[in-house]
Amino acid sequence: MSNIIAFTEQELSLLANCRELLFAFDADLASLLEGRVKDLGMLAGIVGRSASLTTDLGFSDTVRSVETLAAKLANQGIEEVVNLPAKASLGRSYMVSKLHLYGFLLKVGQKNECLASQKEEILVCYYGILFSLMAEDLYISIISDSLGNESWTRRATRDLVVMWEQRSNAQAPSFAPLVQQLWDVRHTLVPVLGTLLGTVELLQLSFRLPRLWHEFLQARGRDEEVAYALNEFLFSLSFEQLKNLQGIMEEKQVMAVSREEAHQLLSLRSNHLLEGSNEDDLPAIRLYRSFLRRNALARLRRDSDRPGPRRTLEQLLLLYLWSMDAAN
Repeated sequence: MSNIIAFTEQELSLLANCRELLFAFDADLASLLEGRVKDLGMLAGIVGRSASLTTDLGFSDTVRSVETLAAKLANQGIEEVVNLPAKASLGRSYMVSKLHLYGFLLKVGQKNECLASQKEEILVCYYGILFSLMAEDLYISIISDSLGNESWTRRATRDLVVMWEQRSNAQAPSFAPLVQQLWDVRHTLVPVLGTLLGTVELLQLSFRLPRLWHEFLQARGRDEEVAYALNEFLFSLSFEQLKNLQGIMEEKQVMAVSREEAHQLLSLRSNHLLEGSNEDDLPAIRLYRSFLRRNALARLRRDSDRPGPRRTLEQLLLLYLWSMDAAN
């Protein structure tokens, strides 16, 4: 068992303020919010009472530990829901339900001004949960592709187990600001395919990126997989779509194209983009959707031995950060 904190003091204060503001506007909405908060409290209790991932119940000849759990996660298809520990599955349902709670408040705020004063705090909570879910998916995808004996396996498994065990205040993981910053820069940098100055070099010249991005690109930017993964991230096009685009550019004798021109040359509808079609979605939602789709494509390439990046940019970045920590 573990003590799952359904809401921090800051969250409880925020929710109390929202309930008070909603009550003056619509008593039914305030009551609905109160009911959802109570439901989440009960769900957190169920997650907390579920069996711990590190407790040895004596059913096996070997003692259960982080090391044995790492080997099991790496070798037994962790990406398949039937192989997820019950605590992990229940905890994820709790996190998704909590995300929907703040999403509900954001939608109410879009309809009227009653929650305008609370919008920034609601967004902080929403983003924290969203990036925690993304971190979980990211860790699972990395571990599932491991052999179980890499230098970073123990750390990755330990961090994932902590996510599953605690599920407390959902703080955005350390890599989240880096990914969010690059996602924001992609709209101002306007990368161009086909220029003499490549995408990696353009990003290295961007003063809006933090030091860690420059270090990562300097160390790994010339790796083919990093370049391919970076282009997928920036252009919202898959490796396969980008290869097709290069063929069209050669046929039409086009030397360079912007992101928008690339979409036009490929005759793409908005739903063909990796980030999705709804431009009104929050940037973090578009980033998360892009990651999930790029991750699925990378896994397909690994499994079928197809050309293209076998890992997403987020995976490559996180592995680099872990290698830097191990070296220090």
